Amino acid sequence: MMNMEPQQTEQQNPVPSFVSNQQMKKKRKRNRTIIALCAAAVVVTAGVILLINVLKKDEAATSVLNYRVTSVSSGEISSTISGSGTLSALEAESLTAAAESTVTAVNFQPGDKIAAGDVVMTLSSDELESQLESLQDDLSTTRNSLASAKQYLTNLNITATKSGIIKSIQAGAGDVVDDMEYLCRISTDGKMKVVIPAADGMKLYDAVTVQIGDETQDGYVTALSGGNATIVFPDDYYPIGTSATVLNSDGASLGTGTLDVNEYVDITAASGQIATVEAEENTKISKGSTLFTLAEGAPTATYTTLKNTEADLLDQIADLEGQLTIQAEYDCELTSLSVAAGDTVSAGTALCTLTGTSGYTLALSIDELDIASVKLGQSATITLDALDGEFTGTVTNISYSGSGSYVTSYTATITTEPIEGAYPGMSASAEVVTDTSGDTLIVPVSAVQYDGDTAYVLLAGDNAQLGDTLSAGAIDLDSLTKVTVTTGMSDGSYISVSGDGLAAGDLIWMPERTSTATYTESEDTATTFTFGGSNGMMPGGDSMGGGQMPSGSFSGGGQMPGGGTVPNN
Repeated sequence: MMNMEPQQTEQQNPVPSFVSNQQMKKKRKRNRTIIALCAAAVVVTAGVILLINVLKKDEAATSVLNYRVTSVSSGEISSTISGSGTLSALEAESLTAAAESTVTAVNFQPGDKIAAGDVVMTLSSDELESQLESLQDDLSTTRNSLASAKQYLTNLNITATKSGIIKSIQAGAGDVVDDMEYLCRISTDGKMKVVIPAADGMKLYDAVTVQIGDETQDGYVTALSGGNATIVFPDDYYPIGTSATVLNSDGASLGTGTLDVNEYVDITAASGQIATVEAEENTKISKGSTLFTLAEGAPTATYTTLKNTEADLLDQIADLEGQLTIQAEYDCELTSLSVAAGDTVSAGTALCTLTGTSGYTLALSIDELDIASVKLGQSATITLDALDGEFTGTVTNISYSGSGSYVTSYTATITTEPIEGAYPGMSASAEVVTDTSGDTLIVPVSAVQYDGDTAYVLLAGDNAQLGDTLSAGAIDLDSLTKVTVTTGMSDGSYISVSGDGLAAGDLIWMPERTSTATYTESEDTATTFTFGGSNGMMPGGDSMGGGQMPSGSFSGGGQMPGGGTVPNN
């Protein structure tokens, strides 16, 4: 085993960086037209070869297997999904006049940068100003009522409105009750019920037995509806949700359900915070009994209603004022302006368009076979036709509504940070990283060979140098050390491996095969074709290094040269 110094490189066949390899893949995937043209070229080439085979009279062919020294590297292989589209502003809005108005001032021109809060333009409108005056009068009236309203409760006790058994306490000490559906529930008729699927022959008011744990209660069927039967029985202080089984007169089970109250009232409170809880579940109480007490400062229901009205009026006033004084809600650029100071416009007339500068979005069309591997939060690399460099983005939305007649596609939205020099509508491409190998050992795909289903690499001797090449006959394979490896992700050119004793910088032998064939079309004309490549020795391989790939699930497997699937044992 030979360890490489970090600065040593392979001069005869340098290993390309994984970054450049990914960029090359991205360029190949950007345009489906290019792919179609390549496919057409393959068809033409196949036709030429077929024609040669038909026309040949004599044939001389040679096949040479060589081994070349390459090295084990460390790096990361990623599985990506590519797509293209156009940039859209992350934030943008087109503003229109809410009513017939006159433009009184325009403070910016198209192309100007606008900070959040800046006034873009002002308008005047008899209709809007009349509505505004009316709302302000209502606000004044509401605030006068608030001034004279009793603000805090003097009686902080919440009492039972009816006698019964306390059930389902929802409120606890410290809870704010404003949005609670109820604080507790009181069973008012002393009965509970259980609903089960109606049994054959069951009739209204049939007598049954309800078994709750070790206890039984006499009950009867009170309702048959929708295929279900409701059975009512005396409440012996059972908790809501307890399992119960309904039995017929012979003791046979008719069905099982969970207990609920039959008739009840809910105890509520308009506002405030619970200070103490006096109620206890499954205890009997009388009307007027204290169930909860509120903390000091609990507002009255009237005061709470007036405060809500005030807040609603303030929102409406702010909306109207925003229609007369147009302000930027975020940092943006004025990208279009349709009016000038002094113009009179009708309701619905376009005023201007504001485009945010906080980032962009890119919508990618994802094939139905790939959409399951795309997740929210995955990182993406974005390139623009108009700008140099790469930019980062994140998957922020996935549309689960597909489209397409034959192949269904889904839309994934990529969001970016601001990109200097970019504009909405620019053509962009993106690669979403759907999986990664992490930092791992990597070798050229062809360097991995197989003995049955076992993958291995051949270590080069101590005297080997990067790029050394020997013919198959000049190398003693049996004398070389085999290192069994487990293969992982591949990008089609390189594959991740792991094996005991294998380290970055180790030199390994990689098989390469070159085939040359001579075809004679006539007695005076001969054409020679040379086919070269770096073909790994596959499981069950023949003298050409071919054979079947091992079976199994492959993690991030790429395509082998010639269309094979990268194995992952």
